[in-house]
Amino acid sequence: MTKQKKDFPDDLENDNINNKEPRNLNQYDTPREKWNDIQEEYLKKHKEINLEDLYFEAGGFERVVEKIAEVRGISISEVRKEIEEW
Repeated sequence: MTKQKKDFPDDLENDNINNKEPRNLNQYDTPREKWNDIQEEYLKKHKEINLEDLYFEAGGFERVVEKIAEVRGISISEVRKEIEEW
């Protein structure tokens, strides 16, 4: 978990990864906030995605969603839906 925090420095302010109880869907203002909570579990399920693929770049969270879609061979909207429904 510590490695992920270093890898996603622009998320530290909103990072909920250490929160023991997952928030319900209504508690998220943005998909990015939800991603902070589910990223570890998501990466365990989708082993074809490497942590290195998900470094936040100039595009931020949007670039992460695009990279997941590219690696998994699915659409960006499918990735967004997965995150929202996780």
